[in-house]
Amino acid sequence: MGILLWMVVALIVAAALMVSAARRTRKMLPQAIPVEGEAMPVVPVQRLANLALGAVAVLVAGAALLVAWYGPETWWNEDAVRLAVTGLLLAGLVVLLVFNLRVRSLEARDDGSFDERDALILGRSCAGVGGAMMVVTAAWMIALIEGFQPTGLVPSYYLYLLFWSLVMTNVLASLAGIVLAYRRG
Repeated sequence: MGILLWMVVALIVAAALMVSAARRTRKMLPQAIPVEGEAMPVVPVQRLANLALGAVAVLVAGAALLVAWYGPETWWNEDAVRLAVTGLLLAGLVVLLVFNLRVRSLEARDDGSFDERDALILGRSCAGVGGAMMVVTAAWMIALIEGFQPTGLVPSYYLYLLFWSLVMTNVLASLAGIVLAYRRG
């Protein structure tokens, strides 16, 4: 299988792990009973997590599309492409930073916009991150070994792509864990 196919398989398995972790978190939450016929309101942390996940997903997808369009070697050799991809990925990290700062400000306000459910969800949001990162690492290692087995020489740009994919898997899995834990099943 090609490197791209291994990445798709890794993303599917990582998503399954995140859904499983979110379901376990939902079982631990205190029961919130909505008024009959009404949906649970969207809380501030949930709204922030939805926005952050959407923004990071768009930025990561843009970076991945650039790498896929130009190819890893061109991404590595062309400054404009490499800087564009790096800028998109760094913007994703800035979105995570802003999300964390906004959550901390909600927590500090003490006006009821942050409660024990939010604290429990945020505390458990990383439950599936380790598994997702292990799956992505395994997929990368299998793809690189299979792709470069005859020579045993892996181009260094694949190692940079491995690094960024793990960083962004961590970010996406953390935010997805929060969003999925708030979702009503």
